[in-house]
Amino acid sequence: MENTLSSVNSKIQSLLDEAYDSRINDLGTSLKLANQALELSKEAASNHYTGKSLSQLSLYHMIVGDFDLAINIAEEAITYFNEVGDERGIADAKYNIAGALYKTDNFNLGLTYLIDCLTTYRKYGDHHNLARVHKSMGTIYEYFGDEKSAIQSYEEAIKAGEEIDDLNLQSNAFNPLSGIYLNQGKIDDASELIEKSIELKKETKDIRGLAFALYGRGKVYTKTGEFQKAEKDFLESIRIHEEMGEKLGHAMCYHKLGALYIEMDKLGDARDILIKALQYSNKHKIILIKFKANLLLHEIAKREKDFELALKYLTQYIEEKESVINDKTAKVIESYEVIKKVQELEREAISQKDKADLIEKKNLELDSFFYRISHDLKGPITAMMSLNYLASEDVKDKTAQKYFDEYTNQAKRINNILDELMNLTKMVYGSESKSEIDFEQLTYDCIASYKHLPNFEKVKFNVEIEENILFKAEWALVNTIIQNLIENGIKYAKLEKNEPQINISITDQNKVIQISISDNGIGMSEEAQSKIFKMFYRANRKIEGTGLGLHIVNRAIEKLNGRVELESELDSGSTFHVFLPKE
Repeated sequence: MENTLSSVNSKIQSLLDEAYDSRINDLGTSLKLANQALELSKEAASNHYTGKSLSQLSLYHMIVGDFDLAINIAEEAITYFNEVGDERGIADAKYNIAGALYKTDNFNLGLTYLIDCLTTYRKYGDHHNLARVHKSMGTIYEYFGDEKSAIQSYEEAIKAGEEIDDLNLQSNAFNPLSGIYLNQGKIDDASELIEKSIELKKETKDIRGLAFALYGRGKVYTKTGEFQKAEKDFLESIRIHEEMGEKLGHAMCYHKLGALYIEMDKLGDARDILIKALQYSNKHKIILIKFKANLLLHEIAKREKDFELALKYLTQYIEEKESVINDKTAKVIESYEVIKKVQELEREAISQKDKADLIEKKNLELDSFFYRISHDLKGPITAMMSLNYLASEDVKDKTAQKYFDEYTNQAKRINNILDELMNLTKMVYGSESKSEIDFEQLTYDCIASYKHLPNFEKVKFNVEIEENILFKAEWALVNTIIQNLIENGIKYAKLEKNEPQINISITDQNKVIQISISDNGIGMSEEAQSKIFKMFYRANRKIEGTGLGLHIVNRAIEKLNGRVELESELDSGSTFHVFLPKE
């Protein structure tokens, strides 16, 4: 009986090995063999091999773009791996889930799954899977606009591939790394690396990988003006992706082919292929290609002087991208926080001081990342807003003006988020000498600064400031606290009340200065109170805001070594008590 069982297990493993080897050029065979392995595993009542067979099936469905099915199968595999305590099996299934997530519209959650996988594969010294995970993480970092981390991940993937002498794993990372070099203007480096990848893909007969390599070379040819060669590579890549069922690669090629046709001034061909890209991306939830296709369609319509259509595509681009910024940005930050925790655990042997320095460095890198991205986006956003002024002067068509007003409102909203992110970074890492705080002057200046808000004239301000308060601190931080709390009270005033009020009290409590700002506005629920200081959290989506104001208040209070207390009741109002220690 034992020999029979061993023979069955050996056959299942053989089927799975053959299926995995076939994935690079014949996914149909991979799916067929994995299904055969699953049937044998269930007949043998082997939880171990049932989990492995399901995990491989999930992988192949993820590759061909059956993303929902891939996730469902991977989750089923995890239940079997849990029963037998197979950590690496769980990591394999999570890798498949991560692939399905980041190839669609959940790249932030995909990163979280990949970090889990990374921890497990490092524990077991699994270089094959470490290479796969690092390469996928590099792709997600590129989505975030973090080229430095992307390059580091791709180099880690290459290093892991070299450890086991796997040419495919190495060349998988060559493709995107070549793209980054191209973006940096290192055309020769990009060309050399992508040609090396193509050579290796042909040598190993990795047809799927070859399609991505040809796509990479097509981008290089586009940059060097060799348009016919670029078109040939993109079309061949599309053919392979279509044959292999690779959805993300297919969409990427559509987008780059459209961009190439614009360069060639073949606007009709560009429009046709970009509409295909848009339809394809909508169908398969490939959100990043949707952004890019809409932006290029806007460019075509603008060149053809169809301004109404250009505005339509631009509006779609802004609205879709803003929705992802609002929904994903906080989660992106959470993913970076997870990375920091993993890195901290890996350095347990380092002294406590070194650990603290490392965490501080990572926090600085994170804030620097957001500051840099915010700064880089300010120029384009400002330019977009200024177009509304030109439109009001030159565009008389009401429909076109409506589109201009709509996109300007969205651009202003993004601009506010960028301002808040930049102010947050300046506040936390900036340095300012301490000065004597004139609370009366500061408070009335803060109130006056919000005269432009729609609710301002309806709100009554009651100010009580103790005389002769002696307090030295960084003026910008104290101003930030008072200004944001006053703005909060104005925005969330309950206008249907006879007299909306904001009460401001500042007193010297011997060892601390107490700043209390209360209102009789809409208030907030207990659930909202527990989240109100989190970055990007907004308790009321109906009222315009970035979700950064109270987070900034909390960071300023922390930097002043203070604390804050909140009292609030839904429909009755809120009170913030801030306590700042005196020297």
